[in-house]
Amino acid sequence: MILAATTLCAALPARALDLRDLPVVKAPEACPHEGPGFTRLVPGGPCMRISGRVRAEAGTPVPARPGAGLDGMPRGVVSGSGQVAIDTRTQTDYGPARAYIRLGTGR
Repeated sequence: MILAATTLCAALPARALDLRDLPVVKAPEACPHEGPGFTRLVPGGPCMRISGRVRAEAGTPVPARPGAGLDGMPRGVVSGSGQVAIDTRTQTDYGPARAYIRLGTGR
């Protein structure tokens, strides 16, 4: 089965990808009237700002630490947390509309 697939692929002509045939995608445009960091991904669409943070902590074992394991051996401290926020703003017939979502984990 594998030999048949290899023979079939070897018999077909090879084609290279021509980058000139690919569509050109415009860069997102800035929305300075909404504030720093806002961009418009679709022409005439809403302005968006995506932000976030990541936090990581690591520590050395401390013998008197309450986090000791069941065997009584001290354990090191390792923790992490993260957050992402999406702020979307657009103008409607009734005035500005805003949607804000923030997701996080950890502390």
